[in-house]
Amino acid sequence: PGAQKKKGTDRGRSLLGRLADTDVRWATVAASVDDRTPFERGEPPDESAPRRSAEELAPLAGGGVAPLPKSRYESISVYLANCGGCMKRYNDLDAPVDGRSLERLLEGGVDDDLARHVAHLFVRDPLVIMKSRLRLDDATETDHFENLQGTNWQTVRWKPPPRATACGPQVGWRVEFRSMEVQLTDFENAAFTTFVVLVSRVILAFDLNLYLPLTKVDENMRRAHLRDAVLQQRFWFRKHMAPPEEHVDDPDACEEMSVLEILTGKGDHFPGLIPLIFAYLEAIQCDPETLELMRSYMDLLRRRASGQLATAARWMRARVAAHPSYRGDSRVPDDVAYDLVKACADVAEGRLRASELLGEQPIPPLRTDDAYYVPLMRRTIARGERASLLRAYAARYSAERDGYEGEGGPGGGESLP
Repeated sequence: PGAQKKKGTDRGRSLLGRLADTDVRWATVAASVDDRTPFERGEPPDESAPRRSAEELAPLAGGGVAPLPKSRYESISVYLANCGGCMKRYNDLDAPVDGRSLERLLEGGVDDDLARHVAHLFVRDPLVIMKSRLRLDDATETDHFENLQGTNWQTVRWKPPPRATACGPQVGWRVEFRSMEVQLTDFENAAFTTFVVLVSRVILAFDLNLYLPLTKVDENMRRAHLRDAVLQQRFWFRKHMAPPEEHVDDPDACEEMSVLEILTGKGDHFPGLIPLIFAYLEAIQCDPETLELMRSYMDLLRRRASGQLATAARWMRARVAAHPSYRGDSRVPDDVAYDLVKACADVAEGRLRASELLGEQPIPPLRTDDAYYVPLMRRTIARGERASLLRAYAARYSAERDGYEGEGGPGGGESLP
């Protein structure tokens, strides 16, 4: 699917049946939920739109006129970390805060980094609130906070524990990684998800520093939207993830790297994330079966980064371009869109083999017979049904046991299941 700019505005895109010259949808989604006023966006007001008076704008956060550089669905503008003041080097974006919230948090003993993170959330207005949840005891309920927290859709989200329940495990503090695009198959989604989890474990286990100035993170996000960015673009990354053993002029320096270099290494100074993952797996004595699965996941990422395998965006664009009904004018006819969606479903459900996307990785056909949770039955099984089931399984295991003993017993054949 594609996008073109709306008439009369430079903010955002709408899906209008055009083939997009971009590989990801983040900017499109960001524009779709951008509820900033023209004043907040720093744009002149639309003369054709109804004018709001200052009294009407007053209930909005910041009076509806305080500048907000980003949509509520955007890359992060503030790091949240406890690193002895290092945030002053990396938090180099304009991240407005709600002054009253910041003052109250600081007075309550919240440290400056955390106070600014929360106060930055409160520059937005709530989008939805249920009438039944309007008046709550904020000392015991978190709905009012989550109403703002949950509608700030940023690339990473810090999530406090939910309210404890009488039964079940207590959920702790969490960090939600939100920027990845969903893939076509379970295998791909598992590969990318596992990669993110393992990188987080590597950072903690090896005490690494992957921080970049946020201006460079935003530049990476911009470059990632471009067509074939995985092959054609270079991205800012740290040169040294740990203090270098030898003297260097700037141990905090970053440089531009290809995605393949970020994953597999560059020169003698940067080992790459995938080698670090395997070093970690060896350090924790990962079992051979799991290690082999991890190799298949990492191999998918490496081959995508090298161009040996296509990304989902390149694969879909190629199918559209090769369709007999496509005229090369960016317009996607209905039959092209239908055939593309059907091909995506067929790949996801194991009916179509896409070696250019997945290599030799098999995707088993989707089964629907066990797609839903089957709870343990409370009813008593009738005597006749019980007897029939017992006879069937007794006969099956008797035959398997006879065959097992006929092959010489222990050491002479396969063991019973």
